[in-house]
Amino acid sequence: MAANYFENKKTWITGASSGIGKAMAEELAKKGAKLVISGRRKEVLMQLAKELLVFGAQQVEVLPFDLEKEAERQNALAELQKIWSAPDILILSGGLSQRSLIRDTELKVYRRLMEVDYLANVELSKAFMDRWQNGQGQVVVISSLVGKIPTPYRSGYAAAKHALHGFYESLRAEEPHIKVNLICPGFIHTQVSVNALTGNNEALGEMDQAQANGMPAEVFAKKALKAIQNNKAVALIGGKEVWGVQLFRFFPGLFRKIIGKARVR
Repeated sequence: MAANYFENKKTWITGASSGIGKAMAEELAKKGAKLVISGRRKEVLMQLAKELLVFGAQQVEVLPFDLEKEAERQNALAELQKIWSAPDILILSGGLSQRSLIRDTELKVYRRLMEVDYLANVELSKAFMDRWQNGQGQVVVISSLVGKIPTPYRSGYAAAKHALHGFYESLRAEEPHIKVNLICPGFIHTQVSVNALTGNNEALGEMDQAQANGMPAEVFAKKALKAIQNNKAVALIGGKEVWGVQLFRFFPGLFRKIIGKARVR
């Protein structure tokens, strides 16, 4: 992969304080990108910013905010536009997962998942559409394999990720000058399950076995950047679990028999 695609590219990353977002920020820094990193934890972001400059980032700005809160999203957009009029690349990595059965899940959990995983991303993307008329804009959505297939314990998360695919495929059709990349991770070794919501809106607080055995985040980041550079419409990244997408597409009846018994936690 040519090293200069990301060099000096103005890139805004949400969810950058940990996991996939942090790993992608580190890889982009090594490629000489200009970065704005966002998340809720300012102190963590400040420390990461120092590391990214050492890695080779041309610029690093810290922009903390809570994706769940509309007012904070609006403030973040206003602050971002004081730094750049628009990013060249918007990487939407922030989000929440879920680990609860439908019968045990309160409605407020579904509302929260849709706000963070779907509506927040839509709002941030729409903010730059006019500025991306020159064909320089690229929006990278960190979705999930469950944006393509259903799975137990993730009904609200799957619904929000499916919504992302519907929205961004429509965006691709309406605005062909904007590059749209849907990156679908499988099991990646991050804290996503630890922070996942349970049915009563509390954090799970433990790591799934499948997550613990998942692909290292830094390996995922390298593969994701390759997909972004190649402007891949949809990239499935993970282990053998990615074959579930093809199974669901071509043999849906068989998939439905298997998924209910699969170990997804």
